[in-house]
Amino acid sequence: MLRLAFLVLSVACLLAGCERSLPPAPTVGPQAIEDALAAAQEYLSREDLTSAEAILRVLIDKAPQESRAHELMGRLLFLEAREAGSGGDQEAARPLLESAYRHYRAAVEHSKEFDPKLTAGLNQSAGEIASVAGLPVAALEHFQRARRLDPTNPKHPLYEAQMLMLAGRFPEAAESLKRVLQLDPDEAFAHASLATVALQENEPHKAIEYIEEARRINPQTLTLRVQEAKIRRLCDQPRRGLELLLGLADPTRAGEAVSYEIAECYRKLGDPGSAASAWEHRFRLFPQEWAAAVKAAEAHLEAGHPQEARLWYQEATRVAPDSQEVRSLAESLDPLPE
Repeated sequence: MLRLAFLVLSVACLLAGCERSLPPAPTVGPQAIEDALAAAQEYLSREDLTSAEAILRVLIDKAPQESRAHELMGRLLFLEAREAGSGGDQEAARPLLESAYRHYRAAVEHSKEFDPKLTAGLNQSAGEIASVAGLPVAALEHFQRARRLDPTNPKHPLYEAQMLMLAGRFPEAAESLKRVLQLDPDEAFAHASLATVALQENEPHKAIEYIEEARRINPQTLTLRVQEAKIRRLCDQPRRGLELLLGLADPTRAGEAVSYEIAECYRKLGDPGSAASAWEHRFRLFPQEWAAAVKAAEAHLEAGHPQEARLWYQEATRVAPDSQEVRSLAESLDPLPE
């Protein structure tokens, strides 16, 4: 640790110019840059973000064209944003994400001398950060650029397709997904995404074929199982959807996406009481998930069970009395008889 601390001090001196240097060096030497990058990477690997950031800020100030410094800073800021977000501070996370994207964009801009595949990788990373930061247009541009730079990597058109779907550009998304499957016919998520496109284009039989193929390739993935259940429901096969989900282990069946799909399948069958049971199951396993209690109450109201609805309203109130959803539920309950 002492050796690394000495290295960091040496790097800072080299980058900033020692006080006794008159005048300071007009440029930063290649070895100083390499030393700074190595030190920052070492601190980053140790999750000492403060020390890594201090080095990178000096380096970027002295060598603003250094692509690798911007990439490391972008990675660091993304880690800080993730930490803030996991702690519930989304307001702090958003500017960190935006700053992380700016550094990745700078890394891309200064990577023109790199091998095209390396630049494609930088564009892929920049696109992923832009997507998380809520910048879908920028994300799409990066994924498209990555695909053009490295047309052999199926990851680039797969991510491109997700952004095109988000923008409602489904025919273009289908073309991107077909590129993916030309490169990797066993990419399950490409088949699953084509199922979503088929639904949007009112081709339910194709949607079922695509999602069945996705699950044949990757049968253990829960998200694909839930997606098939949703497609079955939307294609007027809600019982098939329930068959996919009701046999899951209790904690898995209590997951939000699974609970939602079970409830919606029951509602499609005209059984809101069983839909309420799905949300009750989730709340019993996760008693702080007050939204499940609200949805259970709403389903009981739909089923014509006002007393049960009041009981679940009380559960929601106990956990989140000031929630707007809970207050809205109270308004729905007020005119009802006890």
